[in-house]
Amino acid sequence: MHLFAAPVPAGKKALEHETAYRLLAYAVQEVYGLPLPEIACDSRGKPFFPQRQEICFNLSHCRGLAVCGISAFPLGVDCESIRSLREGVLRRSFAPEEVLAVTESPQPDETFFRFWTLKEAFVKALGVGISYPLHTAVFALDGGDVTRHPQGWQFRQFRLDSGHVVSCCGASEDTLPEELHVVSF
Repeated sequence: MHLFAAPVPAGKKALEHETAYRLLAYAVQEVYGLPLPEIACDSRGKPFFPQRQEICFNLSHCRGLAVCGISAFPLGVDCESIRSLREGVLRRSFAPEEVLAVTESPQPDETFFRFWTLKEAFVKALGVGISYPLHTAVFALDGGDVTRHPQGWQFRQFRLDSGHVVSCCGASEDTLPEELHVVSF
């Protein structure tokens, strides 16, 4: 798996989406030496390359950042800016041990978004979105490491100086990136 990110000027929501797709074109060229293939969406709305199904990708964007993951295996990526946690989401979408980890953390907002981006990356790798019962995908953290996660998948996180958390989920046979490649457009 290869993972790319690009900063986006604050408050430019439409530019975040556009930048994610520019990152995708960049990644396809960089990793495979190809122009961007035609994109279609499956029945659940997940984009894919119908003529190049051997290339899997996933995109995410949030306040000030766009992210693209690309691989020969299914994957999911998610990014979030660290801000005040959402209590309702915490209680509804997190397992009891995750709620406890967040509430007892010295940085509860960051811990919340670390868990949240892991859950999002996981359901995006599955291709099902947040209709999945998120509280059943249970994670544990130890420092910067993800020490508990759903079987058959592997996870890595990156904490950016910009105040963002980026999580990626890859198939067990994939090789996760050691670094996040930051690109400027």
